[in-house]
Amino acid sequence: MIHNHPTWVIKSMIYRLGILSISLLTAGCVSTSNVLELGRDTYTVSATADGFRDAASARQSAFKTGSEKCNSLGKKFLLTNENVANTRMGIDTTVTGVGSG
Repeated sequence: MIHNHPTWVIKSMIYRLGILSISLLTAGCVSTSNVLELGRDTYTVSATADGFRDAASARQSAFKTGSEKCNSLGKKFLLTNENVANTRMGIDTTVTGVGSG
């Protein structure tokens, strides 16, 4: 019977580990702060991407959150300053944006 063959078992395990690895690589997280008002029509927001995501993911999340806040106020989001820093022992990336609305 083919199911008792050791080669089949090994190939099955390799296949399953491959699927699991791909799932873990694409399941990274981005955590985004609330939008905070710094002054008149000036806001800040930050987003941190874990080690499985890149700075572009954090940047996109921060920009989206800032844009949504400005849209809710009937304004347009304009990024005026951006800071990118490695955090948590260099594993995560935090992007902080300051914008005006």
